[in-house]
Amino acid sequence: MAESLQGIDRLVRIFEAVAAGPAPLSRIAAESGLSDATALRYLASLVSHGFLERDPVSRHYRIGMRMFLLGRSAIGGRDFMAVATSVMARLVQEVDETVNLGARAGEDLVIVHALESSQPIRKGAAVGEKDDWHASGLGKAILATLPQVEIEKLLDHHGMPELTPRTLTSAGDLLRDLARARARGFGVDDEESVEGLRCVAVPIRDASGSARYAMSVSAPSYRLPHARLNDVGGALRAHVQVLEAMLDYHPDHDRTK
Repeated sequence: MAESLQGIDRLVRIFEAVAAGPAPLSRIAAESGLSDATALRYLASLVSHGFLERDPVSRHYRIGMRMFLLGRSAIGGRDFMAVATSVMARLVQEVDETVNLGARAGEDLVIVHALESSQPIRKGAAVGEKDDWHASGLGKAILATLPQVEIEKLLDHHGMPELTPRTLTSAGDLLRDLARARARGFGVDDEESVEGLRCVAVPIRDASGSARYAMSVSAPSYRLPHARLNDVGGALRAHVQVLEAMLDYHPDHDRTK
């Protein structure tokens, strides 16, 4: 029994070491009080089960998708996902377009929920897939709530690949676009991730003023012209306020002001 409890204590210390951000084996071992060899055995097992991921280039470890999904289940137990689904359903009815919910999972952006309208759409990332920080409305909405040092860290990690001729591939151009997103209250993917697809997204901020979640409306560009963006963005902002209240957000807490 004592040996089992010791193993649990070690796992907890390892997760605490990785929770602060991607970390190399040496730092994880030091912070968890383990030798490199012992830490490596635990890390290899956690990676094999999907609780952690190992970057093949940097060799750093980070929180894995399975841990994220467990966290999502815990949030669902507090009815966040149920309320989010209700909000999304009302938006679909109001704007008659597809509504998506994205979440930050460590350094990744993941689509966690989507409700489709009756109208056809050429989709980008699907539920459970990772989305692009620099080119998606969801990514821009979340990035716009973060301090610049965090934005640059995410961009350095993921890069800014050109997905369409309209993709912003310069950090300077993206930072200026994020400033516009803060000013108007929503981010826009203007055919930057998929040609012919436009997206409007708003952050769902928490008590810190930053966002772990964002919600978007996606549609073919001919159904979501630039003249309609303000109306759709306003509808999104009005609807997500109930979710921000659940996360104890207050405007005075914004970290970007």
